[in-house]
Amino acid sequence: MRNRSSGVLISAPRKYLSRSTYRYFSRQMAPFHSRNQAIPSDLLYLQKKDGTVIAAQEEDFYRYTTKRWLSNDTEEASQRYQRFDIQELLDVAVRSIGSDARCNHVMKYPEGFYSKAFLLTFSDGSEVVAKLPNPNAGPRTLTTASEVATMEYARTILGLPVPEVLGWSSNSSNPVRSEYIIMKKAKGTALGDVWYQLPTPSKHKFMRQVVELEARLASVPFTAHGCIYYAEDVPRECSKNQLPLYGDDLKKFCVGPVVDPILWSDERVEMGLNRGPWHHLSDYATSIGTNERTWAMQYAKPCMNYYRSNTDFEMSTEYIDLTEKYLRIVPHITHCEPDTADLLQPTLWHSDLHLNNIYVDLDTETITDIIDWQNITVAPLLLQAKIPRMARHISPLPLGWVMPEKPEGYETFSQKDKLKADKLYESALCQKYYEVCTAKKNQRHYAAMCHNDTWKSPLILPLKSISGAWSSREVFMLRSSLMEVVDHWAEIQPAADCPISFTDEERNLHNEEMENRDYIEGLMDEFQEAGILPSDGIVDPEDYEVVQKTNYAQKERFMSLAEDEEQREWMDKIWPYQDRPSEA
Repeated sequence: MRNRSSGVLISAPRKYLSRSTYRYFSRQMAPFHSRNQAIPSDLLYLQKKDGTVIAAQEEDFYRYTTKRWLSNDTEEASQRYQRFDIQELLDVAVRSIGSDARCNHVMKYPEGFYSKAFLLTFSDGSEVVAKLPNPNAGPRTLTTASEVATMEYARTILGLPVPEVLGWSSNSSNPVRSEYIIMKKAKGTALGDVWYQLPTPSKHKFMRQVVELEARLASVPFTAHGCIYYAEDVPRECSKNQLPLYGDDLKKFCVGPVVDPILWSDERVEMGLNRGPWHHLSDYATSIGTNERTWAMQYAKPCMNYYRSNTDFEMSTEYIDLTEKYLRIVPHITHCEPDTADLLQPTLWHSDLHLNNIYVDLDTETITDIIDWQNITVAPLLLQAKIPRMARHISPLPLGWVMPEKPEGYETFSQKDKLKADKLYESALCQKYYEVCTAKKNQRHYAAMCHNDTWKSPLILPLKSISGAWSSREVFMLRSSLMEVVDHWAEIQPAADCPISFTDEERNLHNEEMENRDYIEGLMDEFQEAGILPSDGIVDPEDYEVVQKTNYAQKERFMSLAEDEEQREWMDKIWPYQDRPSEA
């Protein structure tokens, strides 16, 4: 196991450092000539998760400060470390509002995983938000250009409440030394700041408005699957594939390549992969499978999968075989049936509607702004349909008209347990209310969700599992989705033989891995339920040291259950919250 300390990592030979970690320390140690030395020490602040604001150092603006990871913390932080020229950003912001005011307060918001956002307050009282992509955001030039054009399209063409963009640059060679977007501050209050204090009728009112906004998105069909850009901003190497939008108000927009970070990660960024746009689902499905097979044949290396074996590598040849199986079934799972033709129509969709991305006016109880349009895609609705996070129950809840009930024996619960049960019951009711509103006001979305909640889900799961499966250690999910296709072949193509199969040995190995995964995931869920460890291994910075000590203690308890030394070694390696080299 590698030592977590940065001192050990810096002194380690280059071959033991991952690519992103190496870049991280190179960026930190490299000379950075800027005007930041002129910034007063009382100008910079951080907003914490609970809304409190504290003084910040310049370095806090570059590094990721919102969360820490129990596994590979240094590696995760390196993917989100971004230096830029703060003073130049302030100057750009001043010019964007056409003022000679000076900036007297810069506050960094709690970060998303792919970007940093800052609230800039000026001496004349005006406020703007500056947003910069993190290194892990994919192709940052395209990501920034697409986000700006998508926001403008949603605001001016669809009439959605979206902050106005005041200035932007998708070229990091600018004086700021980073891509950036300057936009008006979202009006109102983040729904996440007040949601749990709102009465149920108010929650329902906001959910109805979310459904209405989604219905507006679902009402506009596109002819291609990709990301929205200004036509003039698509780079020359991508412009030959861009597809214009027709209409007087639309001609400045086009659909270009997708900016999904997975399709641009690791060596993929240098490869001539097909990233769209695509006219048909079958074209998209074939492209992402071919992309993955091409990458795997050149770069996938054997690695350890301790859910399968404590001694034997998982071989890249097995993964390449899975990508070939995927490509063989694509024509069969992407053909257009009459009941799915409408659901396959490319649709612009906001895929991350959580409470803090929705701003509201509490007096009128109306939504005032929707933020975070980074990496938003025009894609078949079947690939995007889901309950948004703002309405989703804590644990999976089946679609349908069966209403949730309070747990059996509720009347005998302690007051503390009743409060907990009441919160879970209200959460489940909120999701059901969202479902009812969607069924009434956005039937396309509801039909797509229902389609994906039936035996027909095997038609979709392989497409959601193929990209980056080896890099993200999700080969199990890909294999599982392909086995689902085989198992449901009689419903998918009853008149044809299934073109792929799995041996009994392959299924036995897969089932053993599933048992191990289910056991560990169940254990982690129990830890979260008991407030011992977070199930995703991500914690608030101020809790990191304490939770990490708890993590080590729980791992020792877990290993003490081993029946022999071989099992103890396996339990040591399968524990999910520990540093691992990228090739392990």
